[in-house]
Amino acid sequence: MKITHQRTGDTLVIAVADELGHHEAREIIDYMGTVLALYPGGPVVLDLSALKFMDSSGLAVVLNLHRALLRAGRSLCVRGTPPQAMRVFQAANLPHIVTFEMGE
Repeated sequence: MKITHQRTGDTLVIAVADELGHHEAREIIDYMGTVLALYPGGPVVLDLSALKFMDSSGLAVVLNLHRALLRAGRSLCVRGTPPQAMRVFQAANLPHIVTFEMGE
């Protein structure tokens, strides 16, 4: 698992690459909490375009981020979700709660 972030204008982009499973989920949630504290304003994009595998732990990661941003009055967009991961999100009806942007 690799996680990075960058600020583009007022938008914070957090990118997760490789695998997102049970073991990685806690680390990603902690990382995102730290980054959100460093960059307290503006929208957030979660870029999953380099994700190779995700299990249902990815639901917890996205929901945790979504809730933290809602409390702060910020928005979330999930970008570039691979087909396998998107099936997990769709099975949980997450696209009705969180904005998903397909493609890069």
